[in-house]
Amino acid sequence: MGALGVAELIALVAFMAVPVSIFIGGAVYVAKVARKGPEATLAAATVRRELA
Repeated sequence: MGALGVAELIALVAFMAVPVSIFIGGAVYVAKVARKGPEATLAAATVRRELA
């Protein structure tokens, strides 16, 4: 097991950022659904998409 170089370390951080961001996004969505309910959460997403 050798030490990681700068390029390998950057690649490892970029590779690990994908599953971490998916997990955090899922947790935020679950928290919104638990707080507002599924209908209100989906309605807000629909309104946001129509405004964009």
